[in-house]
Amino acid sequence: MFDSFPQTNRRDAQLVEYFRQQRVPEEQIMFLKDTQATSRRVHNSFPEFLSKAGPDDLLFFYYTGHGYKSDDARTTYFATYDAGNNVDGWVTDSIVRDIEKNFGGSRAMLVADTCYSGDLATQTQRLGRRVSYASLTSSSASQESTQNWTFTEMLLAGFQGRSFADIDGDGEVTLSELAEDIKEDMAFAEGQRSVFVTTGNFPAGMLIGPAQQKINPQVSRRVEVRSEGDWYKARIFDVRGNRYHVHYYGWEDSDDEWVTATQIRSLKTAAYPVGATVEVNWEGKWYAAKILKVERGVHLIHYVSYDDGWDEWVSDKRIRPQRNWN
Repeated sequence: MFDSFPQTNRRDAQLVEYFRQQRVPEEQIMFLKDTQATSRRVHNSFPEFLSKAGPDDLLFFYYTGHGYKSDDARTTYFATYDAGNNVDGWVTDSIVRDIEKNFGGSRAMLVADTCYSGDLATQTQRLGRRVSYASLTSSSASQESTQNWTFTEMLLAGFQGRSFADIDGDGEVTLSELAEDIKEDMAFAEGQRSVFVTTGNFPAGMLIGPAQQKINPQVSRRVEVRSEGDWYKARIFDVRGNRYHVHYYGWEDSDDEWVTATQIRSLKTAAYPVGATVEVNWEGKWYAAKILKVERGVHLIHYVSYDDGWDEWVSDKRIRPQRNWN
């Protein structure tokens, strides 16, 4: 039912390794991947894992894989290994219900890098009572997500205190700062609207950790870079003289390279005004739509003659001006 997950250079595994390097005890880490993450095992092991937490513990939950919706679009699932026609995946509201019922602590940070992941944030706002939440997702509840690691790469960079993750250059990375950086990355590179919400008394400005010194104001700038005859979206990680070390979105670290200023340009995106009537591409066909909202060049649109359940966030690549067919 779903494409196989990549087996090399997995950022989810790198995230787990980061926590191990921070000396989080093995008994406080549960990492289920591929064949381990069946629906039965997830539903049985997650509540048991939660019950082992103490009152001062913080839960960090991370999911990456495939997200999908029920036929009536009312329920969002995170795909398990055996999810398919006869087996349901992991319902997002059940994740929050399990935390509310079984988690021994009072604060939880939920992170998801998958299609429709914003529904997880919606469920924390709807169901969160005893536990305070911070939710950070790669897309909105109504939006698909690309298969690139852009979201998780930035998440890792923030945890690791990379210099380009320190937006204000104060030597620290906070949760809200990391969320803002991820929102900019996802809009710029993937045309997606990342979601960040907190509930209860979870501090949006929670300190993630110290950051490396930013030696040049150009570090962290998002640009397009000309390489081998084509233009690619990239981010500047380092500057030495008139040379720039860039990382290409959607590519491996081994593809990073040093370039000159003549190879760099600012990206120009089309932003349609709120209220404009346009056409939006959905699965190869163009439909009349209206722009309801614009954030960072990503547009919330409503399809004319369809109900609000079809509203979605789309990038400018899926939009064109309305055509006169007469």
